[in-house]
Amino acid sequence: MSISGAGDRARLARAVEEARVRADRFAPDDWSDLAYRARREVADIEAWERRRSGRAVRLWTARLEVRAAALDEDDAQLRLAGYLRHPFHRTGDRPSLYYVDTPERCGEPAKGERERLDADYPWSALEYLARREPYGPFERAHVDHYADSLTSGRARLLARHGERNEPALVARGPLPPGTRLGYWRVRQRVRFLAGPGEAHPRADELAGTIVDGTGRQVATVTSVEADDGYPSPADGHWVHPADGVGPFGAGALWDDYDAAEHDTGLPGALASVLGRAAEHLRAAFHRDAADCAVPDAAREARSAALRNAAERARSIAEGKPPSELRRLAAEADRLAGHLDDENRGEDAERLRHQAAIYRRLSVAES
Repeated sequence: MSISGAGDRARLARAVEEARVRADRFAPDDWSDLAYRARREVADIEAWERRRSGRAVRLWTARLEVRAAALDEDDAQLRLAGYLRHPFHRTGDRPSLYYVDTPERCGEPAKGERERLDADYPWSALEYLARREPYGPFERAHVDHYADSLTSGRARLLARHGERNEPALVARGPLPPGTRLGYWRVRQRVRFLAGPGEAHPRADELAGTIVDGTGRQVATVTSVEADDGYPSPADGHWVHPADGVGPFGAGALWDDYDAAEHDTGLPGALASVLGRAAEHLRAAFHRDAADCAVPDAAREARSAALRNAAERARSIAEGKPPSELRRLAAEADRLAGHLDDENRGEDAERLRHQAAIYRRLSVAES
């Protein structure tokens, strides 16, 4: 892949022109699956290019690896694949822009690394080993510890050299009887946009949003790769990268890039992200804990809302062909993804419920 991106820009220009040609082959009143996909593709690509506005910006994927100590598989899931230790973009938590694999055991680390991982485990959580229910005291202790870690990271970045007595991960006494820590790792993929010379600094900044108890970065960047599209296996046309991220993912990418364009790599910018991440983490956990604890009446109200959404979907679907039902399902899923990024989980849940109904009905009508 060229460093300048000149050849890649030529391929993207080709992808734009070919997408327009494919869409123009269909009559305006043709709502077949192929026609819909062609129109959707060219609309997404043209929206992407408008946001690019002539800038030499490319889509990139960074692969990260994060390690942590954990009591068992469930604890590793909490510490490495739940609320904690995932990248934050400039615009906040954007689940549509990163993917976290399932944690897996790793080999016994070297002594220095083992001591660091052990010392980063929140001893306060061990007081609640008998209270490991969802959103209970055990999980809350983990969340509070990591939010404090993010805040420490912010303070570290904003402090003048030599003016901060930085916290240390210190050795502690033995674990409670019968308790033993194991070592786990998780691989993550995170998408972002970057201009010439910005890709590695941007990847490092995203990795820097994953920290230990002192606020130091613990994520390792294992690779950074450009995504300039690929040749379609069906007919060889060049598939534009916008086709793989969808309209809401594209909007999130460009919003993030616009926020980072002029200060990538500056400590103050990363400090702001860490401060917002700490606030978001506490708020998201408390919100979800409150939702989990809703009384039966509120839970019934949510069920009623889903039933109403299902009835509306069936009403909208009446008389429509399978191709149109599949289009409605795709639109509902896209909008749900956008609402996820806005932390509007209940609205997203109703839309996904409707999307599932449209798909079931499309199969029944086929």
